[in-house]
Amino acid sequence: MKMKLFLMLGPALTLAACGGPQAGGKNEASDTIATGWDATDACKLLDKAVLGAAFGDTVAETSLAFVHQPSGSEAATSECTYRLDGGGTATLMARRSPIGDNTPEAIAQTRKATESAMKAFSDKPIEDVPGLGKAAFFVPGINQMNVFLDDRRFVILTLGTAPSDRAKPMAADLVKKIAH
Repeated sequence: MKMKLFLMLGPALTLAACGGPQAGGKNEASDTIATGWDATDACKLLDKAVLGAAFGDTVAETSLAFVHQPSGSEAATSECTYRLDGGGTATLMARRSPIGDNTPEAIAQTRKATESAMKAFSDKPIEDVPGLGKAAFFVPGINQMNVFLDDRRFVILTLGTAPSDRAKPMAADLVKKIAH
């Protein structure tokens, strides 16, 4: 029960940590990359056939929740839950800010909040994942990849039922497909 609560609250904590205007607002490179990248429909960002193939299963259904339309300085968000035929699940939370608020300070704050929350569930340390977006870290035990794709885009991909020894590389490969 505690783990399910963390899985539901984790994205909310992260969103809170990354919210609000920050210095360095405009970033032309992330504007160009993110054109067409709609955080209000996380299910469209990661195709269910691609996710199913990574698991060696078929996605039976997807459900979209926590949709927030952007306005002013508020970010667009959503979360997609994938239910596999074999009983497995995965979730993708997506966020795209209208301002460049994925600052080093916001990234550090998000990591610190995640580390603090995980102490109640696991003694496994959070692992940095170099070469994946602006910054990325993996949370073992719950198989959660947190990736700041650029100054505006952020995703949390949780592969809760993936085999622990394959979860991190699976998540990294899937996030690369989401980032396009």
